[in-house]
Amino acid sequence: MRKAKLEEIEILRGIAFLAVVLQHVIAGVFYQPDVSAPSIIAGTTFLGFIRFAVPLFVFITGVVLFYNYDGKLNYLSFLRKRFRQIILPYLTWTVFYFVWVSFLSGVPASTTWNELLNLLEAALTGKASYHLWFMVMIIPFYILFPCFRLLMSKKRKTWLNLLVAAIFFVVNLILVHALSKGMIASGNPQLAFIFDYLDRNFLFWMFYFVLGGLAGLYYETWKKFVAKAKYIATAALAVCFYFIIDDIVRIAGSSTGDLYLYSANVTAPLKPLMMIAIIALIVLIFAAAMKLASKPTKFSQLLALFGKYSFGTYLMHAFILSFTSRLAIDYLYMLDVYSQTVISFVLCASISLFLTVWLSRMKISVGEMWVGKV
Repeated sequence: MRKAKLEEIEILRGIAFLAVVLQHVIAGVFYQPDVSAPSIIAGTTFLGFIRFAVPLFVFITGVVLFYNYDGKLNYLSFLRKRFRQIILPYLTWTVFYFVWVSFLSGVPASTTWNELLNLLEAALTGKASYHLWFMVMIIPFYILFPCFRLLMSKKRKTWLNLLVAAIFFVVNLILVHALSKGMIASGNPQLAFIFDYLDRNFLFWMFYFVLGGLAGLYYETWKKFVAKAKYIATAALAVCFYFIIDDIVRIAGSSTGDLYLYSANVTAPLKPLMMIAIIALIVLIFAAAMKLASKPTKFSQLLALFGKYSFGTYLMHAFILSFTSRLAIDYLYMLDVYSQTVISFVLCASISLFLTVWLSRMKISVGEMWVGKV
């Protein structure tokens, strides 16, 4: 029996995608050398409020998997489907970005064998482009989904599932704290492949997946919880950002180095305070998605459209952004950074959506290779 569609999910995906694009636009526009300290404070503070993007995508993955697969799971069929819909497009774009970045940088090709090794490393680490790290992080959740189902399912009592989620929260918080303090490191060059890419290790993001799984198992109960918890979430967010903004302002007043990088690092998602803030943001954004889904408008339909094509647009947007950022910075230099940000953001999101829709309507095998099955 086909399950009812979760109306909020496409809206959430759309919000998450747009937040990702906006983060990357801000990183490009506000990194200019002549941006004033007050503008950087404003930009990096706003950046903190949209850091929920990647955790929200992980949360959505948990919701969808646990909601749709609460019965018997044909694991091989499950993996084949994910390979076609997720891994194949990722590998396609990895090759594309690998070739494109090599062309732009003017790096001469070495032997075919070395290039293949470099391409393999790029695929395993997500470093073919700055945004592909997310794919390296999210794929293990699909591969290990049966293991997560052993820990949490509708066959278990609710309090046991809540206990599992609480344990994951504590473990994740400890890991994030240790990472932020530089406690997880190694000077062994043989282990560099592991320790140089900790930010994309799924272990540091697993609570968001488990939280999504909990929501997927008890979806209607989750919605009732969100409706009640949004006020507590607002208060928690206010407390977190009181300290976050205080840190950003303090850095702006004392830093002699790269002000944007130091300020933006305060809101990096793999920090304990930001983890609490992001959880609060997920609750609030879900509450907003519930309201938008209950009374469809042109705005909610647009968000859902972005959500429907979010996978392809995510993979593509970095390529489009390289042109829209150049347009905003090099040719619209007479505008302030806020105007440049808005223009680059709107163009990047719109063009990415248009091209993804176009690719998805091509011959099935070709379209799916680039943007997955829509």
